[in-house]
Amino acid sequence: MKDKIDVSLLKALLRKQRQERASSFKKGNFDAVGFTLRILLTAAFLVIFAIFFGKFSDIYLSIKTDGVYNPTARLYELLSIAYTAILIFMVIGGVSQINRALFDADDMKLFSAMPVGAKTLYVSKLLTIYAGQILFALLTILPVNITIAVHSPQPAWYYLMTAAACVLLPLISIAVASLLALPYNAVKQFLKPRFLLNFIIVTAITAALFYLYAMLLGAVKEMLLGDELKYFFNERVMDFLQSFANVLYPGKWLANFMLKRERLFSGLGILIMLIVCLILSMTMIRAILTRALQSRIAGGENFIYPKRKLTQRRTTFSALVKKEFLQIFRTPSYMFSYFSVAVIMPMMVYFCMSVGASLVVKLIGVNCNVELAIFLTLLFGSLTNVFCTTNISRDGAMFYSVKAMPVSYKSVFFSKVFLCMVVTAYSQAISALLLFATGYLSLWIALFLFAAGMLCSFAQICFATRSDFNHAKFSTEEDGEIKESGNTVSTIIVLGMLASFLIGGAVLLIRMLFTLRGWNGEYITYLIVGVVSLCAAALAYYYLVRKLGKKYYEFSGGGLL
Repeated sequence: MKDKIDVSLLKALLRKQRQERASSFKKGNFDAVGFTLRILLTAAFLVIFAIFFGKFSDIYLSIKTDGVYNPTARLYELLSIAYTAILIFMVIGGVSQINRALFDADDMKLFSAMPVGAKTLYVSKLLTIYAGQILFALLTILPVNITIAVHSPQPAWYYLMTAAACVLLPLISIAVASLLALPYNAVKQFLKPRFLLNFIIVTAITAALFYLYAMLLGAVKEMLLGDELKYFFNERVMDFLQSFANVLYPGKWLANFMLKRERLFSGLGILIMLIVCLILSMTMIRAILTRALQSRIAGGENFIYPKRKLTQRRTTFSALVKKEFLQIFRTPSYMFSYFSVAVIMPMMVYFCMSVGASLVVKLIGVNCNVELAIFLTLLFGSLTNVFCTTNISRDGAMFYSVKAMPVSYKSVFFSKVFLCMVVTAYSQAISALLLFATGYLSLWIALFLFAAGMLCSFAQICFATRSDFNHAKFSTEEDGEIKESGNTVSTIIVLGMLASFLIGGAVLLIRMLFTLRGWNGEYITYLIVGVVSLCAAALAYYYLVRKLGKKYYEFSGGGLL
């Protein structure tokens, strides 16, 4: 491979990647529902973030240390922590994107047979990733800095450095991510055949992140209920935060530069860090590209398992269920999206319930634990069941192999539904048990919540399975793994969220109206939720089985992802 960067070839590679991105917006490939959902959720998040971060800024900037009011010091600590958190997310995203662009990209097979220089290819990939990182920086740094400026007016220098930070921070994240890309891939390949260990680690990390999210929700509740949050920042906590902010490199350098503090030292620190990372990453190009090209040429890692004799004969249905389970469990991305999320779903229901129960009582003066539990269970249950949206598509070419076997179509489809129901039954049961054990619900209400959650999950699973079958998209990858979600996935997620808000919102509103009038509206909640759940389950089942056999035996489609 050539060592110099070919500028003309670099432009061609960048144009190729730009055209590939543009092709995803063409009719037939564009996931309009998913794209719209992401835009709406991002906008909603930014609005909510600006409101609560602004309120938090007012509280934090007014804190005194040693009896002295020093808003500049508080602003330095706040910016240092914010920039460091943003940088961590950007580095994690950068490492994942570099690995996906080099180790999982189909075009690497073609480049292995072409006279493309290693540096040229590597830089073209990094520049595309860098553009995406700038967009992420704009969506994170701008809300932080502008919200602070609204609550604490800043000079023109602050806005100028804000624009510079949106370009500079992605540069730092890409430099650091390029150093971590190869070690990350080595760890990923080590864990890939160790399915149980991989599952435990991924689930534990996800649970820890959700725990931090729950702590954040608790802080938001404190801000909404009163000024109790300010008393958390006592002298001991503030001393820790000051010491902590002073070691947050390079976040503290950016914060200093933003506030005109130690500009020479901070600028030199950032420059030296970039140069060192650049030199190290450029020296690792050949190692990274060689590993990536070998991985794509070989078609990924091949795992050799010890042969085991069949200890017992399985029925057709149980064999199909086991096939579904192993297919998910032995694919890391599926395992995280399906099993890990299902395991921690009860945690999310409990954490949100612990925050929402007292918040609802404080804001509207009505105890709506039952209605809130129904809303949370339906909402997180619909998000947990997302793996049913690829029940057919994730089979890939294997779908035709099973179809050619003397196996009933009912066994094929209901084995998929059964596994989904087993997974969701765990989540629903643990959620109901947690709410009962913590005193939010009585035993009978918890059992009703479990039954309603199972009926709604059954409806979602049946509807999603048939929808995926009607619009199956099989991956061209050798392992059949689906790398990107399609319209079916996005549509089912949106419908699940809408149903959760409509049902949960309806029973909550009715309960409030009845309670304010002095009536007992709890039975109305059971009636509405019970009837809607039964009707949804019956209609979705009918949608699944209607002319299913005829369509199954005539099926020869399956678009390519």
